[in-house]
Amino acid sequence: MLYTYKPIPHDMRKMHAFVAYIFVKVWCKAPSCEYSLDLFSGMPDLLAIMEQLIREDQAGKENGAGAFFFSSVNEIFIGFKTLSPSQIKHMRKMFLANNNIQALCEGRVTPFRYPLNINPILHDKIQKFFSKLYSCGFFNLKFVRDKLGTDLHDHYNAFTKANELTSCPFCGLQPMDTDNDPTKEAYDHYLPSSIYPFNSVNFKNLAPACHKCNSQYKLAKDPLAGAGGKQRRAFYPYALNNYPIQTSVQFLQDMQPTNKDQMVIGLKCDGFEEEIKTWDALYNITERFAARCCSPASKAWTNRIRLECRNYGKTPEQALEAELLICSESPWTEAMFLKAAYLREMNRVGLISSTTAYE
Repeated sequence: MLYTYKPIPHDMRKMHAFVAYIFVKVWCKAPSCEYSLDLFSGMPDLLAIMEQLIREDQAGKENGAGAFFFSSVNEIFIGFKTLSPSQIKHMRKMFLANNNIQALCEGRVTPFRYPLNINPILHDKIQKFFSKLYSCGFFNLKFVRDKLGTDLHDHYNAFTKANELTSCPFCGLQPMDTDNDPTKEAYDHYLPSSIYPFNSVNFKNLAPACHKCNSQYKLAKDPLAGAGGKQRRAFYPYALNNYPIQTSVQFLQDMQPTNKDQMVIGLKCDGFEEEIKTWDALYNITERFAARCCSPASKAWTNRIRLECRNYGKTPEQALEAELLICSESPWTEAMFLKAAYLREMNRVGLISSTTAYE
């Protein structure tokens, strides 16, 4: 990805804290104790939520997100009661591994995917719970929001301010909604919840992405497995430092291309060659970059050079230098990084210095 996100401290992280507590302090204790609210006493906010869910259950409220959460927690607890100590240990191992998102992306930890090697009934309960947990609306219930002290919209606003979003970091082509927009971009489950259990509300696995990247290109593709299920590494969206990606454009003829088959897009990131291939496979990067370079945007890029020459008396070389400086100062705004690569290639093949182009 072109740049990485900065994680923010925020109360919405309680979502995953609730789940981690339930997994370790409730479910994993199932073989040695009976289910009771006392099991939740170590986390007062979660205890208050469970008390409210019991009241709703006793009042006969059997549908909705609250009922789904309450029944799932109970049913999975019952399933855990059948597990041996070694099986409990293995479940803990899977939970910890699948929530170490950075280590998974870097290939330092082996991921666990569905289907899990456990009792099929328990397996189905776990898969249903974690696949639906984020989207079912549970964390948007008023009494849950009250205990969280916030909601996802507030997190997005704080997140966009901290990260100063200008474009989607996964493609660099599409703008991103900010805290001033009435809508917000969707959070992508970078490791899809349909494939990976236990991390569906972990913000280290939730990354805002533009609609095209999230819903048209990546979809439910597995970043950690390529063709035939072969393991692969992937960029980690919350890495401490940006990845040193270099983008280049090469024209196959010494003329301005009119279609994407007339150019080659180069992607380079020293030390991250496998991650580059994964990124391209997930988001169709090279083809999308080539398409943008054949769009009216590329004409606007070269027209800027012409206008600088005509209106301010600059030479083509001076105009190019000024444009490249602007691109370097704001590379993620309006695909400036790609514009710079395109203009450099125009210059290499002699199209920038052509005086007839600027008359």
